[in-house]
Amino acid sequence: MSQIELNAIDNHSHLHLNNGMYVCICNAITDRQIRKAAESGVNDLWDLQRELGVAAGCGSCKDMASAILSESRSARAGEPVRYQPSAG
Repeated sequence: MSQIELNAIDNHSHLHLNNGMYVCICNAITDRQIRKAAESGVNDLWDLQRELGVAAGCGSCKDMASAILSESRSARAGEPVRYQPSAG
């Protein structure tokens, strides 16, 4: 058995690996990709679907993807605003 097989847990709709969790099995999208998309400005499931293809297949990942996106956006909202002086 490979190391990945030893560390994988299949909960019937999401696959957990030691380097992250596959949220969308149909399109091989991980929670890290969703968090990164949130950091880059994705605001809702529709944007996430356009950006990554989440929930475009069977749709069983929709709730989990939305929760991760919401959590990531909330965390981002709690960060201090960093102002930069204008260049001009």
